[in-house]
Formats: sequence, structure tokens, C-alpha cells
Amino acid sequence: MRRFAMTLFVGLTLAAGFLSAQSYQNFSDEYQRILTRTRWKLGPFRIYPTISIRDVGFDDNLYFGSDAGEPKKDFTATLSPEVRVYWPLRNTLLLYARENPEYAYYRKESYQRSFTNGYGAGFRALLLRRFVLSADAGDDRHRRRISSEFQIPATDRVRSLAAGLAFETARKTSIGISGAVRKISYDEILISPDDTPVAQLLDREEREIAAEAYYQLFTDGFLFIRGEVQEYKFVDNAAVGRDALATGIRAGLRFPLLGRVRGVLDLGYKTFDPKTAGEPAFRGLVGNTGLDLRTGRLAVRLQFARDLVFSTYSQIFYYIEDSIRLGGSVYLTRFLKIDYDFDRGRADYSNRSAVPEEEDAVLPNEREDRRRLHSLALIFRVFRTAGLGLSWNAERWTSGVSNFDRNRNFVGLVLQQSF
Repeated sequence: MRRFAMTLFVGLTLAAGFLSAQSYQNFSDEYQRILTRTRWKLGPFRIYPTISIRDVGFDDNLYFGSDAGEPKKDFTATLSPEVRVYWPLRNTLLLYARENPEYAYYRKESYQRSFTNGYGAGFRALLLRRFVLSADAGDDRHRRRISSEFQIPATDRVRSLAAGLAFETARKTSIGISGAVRKISYDEILISPDDTPVAQLLDREEREIAAEAYYQLFTDGFLFIRGEVQEYKFVDNAAVGRDALATGIRAGLRFPLLGRVRGVLDLGYKTFDPKTAGEPAFRGLVGNTGLDLRTGRLAVRLQFARDLVFSTYSQIFYYIEDSIRLGGSVYLTRFLKIDYDFDRGRADYSNRSAVPEEEDAVLPNEREDRRRLHSLALIFRVFRTAGLGLSWNAERWTSGVSNFDRNRNFVGLVLQQSF
């Protein structure tokens, strides 16, 4: 009985992960996947449960404090089950709902323990055999580290509403437009050394409109191009000077979820124009690429990310963060492998003025923080493509601000959906 339950549980996790991991799906393909790969059925409903377990282990610098302070050490864990329920109707309509409660545990820092929840619902409808109308609404609250600068565990809330209309051809090529509105809010906490409430600086509304096109090269593999316009409106009167408008164009290739090459190649160009005169604008490369190549007993990984991030410092509007991650896996046996990854990143504050708090601090237009991360893991296959193991992560930040260099080590369990 226990073996059956484990098999069913992991199978459901992987099936749900397969469906949710696809960023684009032709309507008929998605409809057939839901009908044919369902393991749980309740009347007309198709149910896909999944579970995520993260940050399970020992953290020797919970708040990612500087070397000058006394780091807080603690044992942590986050449990995040999710269930998605689909109701397919007559090959032309998909209704769905999701529920995602989370529990974050801290052994010593008990006030950080929290129960949060996220939920949402939406539909996709096929009209006149070629047009796909979609809409989605959600309300998600989760406790996490928001960014490399915002390392104190905090609860953020994202209320979203999105809609889109796409035209699909018989060859599964598509072109469409979409729009979204997101209201983002944060805990009332302070981030050193500025000690300005984060909610005052970051609570905002984001509005987005986009046009995109997909061309199918092979099964579940697409070339894509996307253009978008985003408007940022900050809530607090003290932060209205942060209002801005961004435009961008991205293009790339999405590979199948299964196969020797998996992931997405995604690069683009972005402009960011603050509405307040005198604030620095941004023009440059952005991207979010993750590729995984598997051959024989070896696997190679490449990740690249670059984008603008809003700062938690009152006198800094934003910074540019980029990172490149190289890694690989060696499969010692069919059920055992070793993973190693090296991540090198940078947070560039240049020309985004902040006043140093100390006379000997680096001038704002010279500030640049750098990160190095080493990750080593031993993973055992527990069922088909699911793996469970032990990992060690060592992170080092070197800051352009005096006395703000930081170290952090984390040892704990890791659960992988793709062994």
C-alpha cells in the first residue's frame, strides 16, 4: 500500500509539473494532455496535485547579514503543496482552478513561521476553430526572499488579472495579444542600513500589454518573439517619483520538456524610462535563458539572467542584476549522480545615486556588488525521473559599500523532478 501511494504521489507530481512547466501550449494539445494524462478523476473534473519542498536544512546566515555583524543561524523548511483542477468541455473550453497553501518553518526564529496561501482560476476557450480566448485571476501570498538585496524572509502578495486572444493555424503557429494588471504589496519591514519601510518603497501596480508570435519547429519546440509595454505606478506618496514606463522586445527558442536538449533560449532588449526628470533611464540587454543538455552519463547546464530590479534603498531607484550559471551532472549509476554548479553574478548600482553613510564608502557611481555561489549535491533516484539528495551551497557577496561583504552557507535536502 505504501509503495502504491508513493508511486501515485510522485507520478502525480511529475504529471502536474509537466503541464505547468509549459509556457505556451496549443489549445488542442493542452486539451488532449489533460484528458489522456490524468491520474485522478472526479466526475468531469481532472485533478493534478503536486508538492514542492524547499529550503529544508541548516542556514548559517538566515538574514544574509554583513561580515561585521553576528549572523543568525537556524534550521528551516518550506512545504508547498498545490492542486489544479480542470474541467474540459466539448473540446472547446477549459475551466481551471488552483489552490497553493504554504507553510514556512523556522526552528529558532519562531516569529518567522508563517502559513500563507495562493489561489486562482481561469479559462481557455476555442472560438471558430482558430481563435483562443483566455483569462486568469489570482491572489497569491507567499513568504520568501524577494531578491538578492531583499534577503530577509518576507511575505509578498500579488493580486493579478490577465487576458489574451490568440490566432492558431493548423501547423500550430500562433500570434496573439495579451494584457495583465498586477498589484504587488509587501510586509511592513525595514531593510538595513537604510531602515525605510519596504512597503513604502516597493508597493506598486504593474500594467502590461504584449504581442507575441510562436512558430513550431518540432514537437513542443517553438521559435518565439514577444514585444511588451509595462507601466509601473507606486502606491505610497513618498514613492511616486519611482513611476516609470518600460518597453521591450524578446526572442528565442523554447525546447521540448523531454529530450536531450531542454529549456529556453530567451534574449531581448529593454528600455526603462522613469517619469521623474533627472532619474536615470536604462537601455540594454535583458534575458532569462536556461538550457540543459544530456548525453550518456553527463549533463551540462547553462543559465543566464539579466534584468532591472527595484531597490530597497530609498535613494536608489533600481539596479541591474546579471548572473551566469554553469553546471553539470555525472551519473555514477542509474540511481546515483553528483551535481555541481557555479554561479557568478553582479548587481550594478552605477549612476543610480545613493548617498554613502560613511565618509570612506565607495561613491555611488562606482558601486558594484559581486556574487559567487558554489553548489554541490549528491542525488538518489527515488522514482522514475524524481530525485532526492543532500546539497551544500556556499554564497559570497563582495559589496562596493564598506563593511557590507556577506557570506552564507546552506546544507540541506534537495528534491528534483528531473533526475
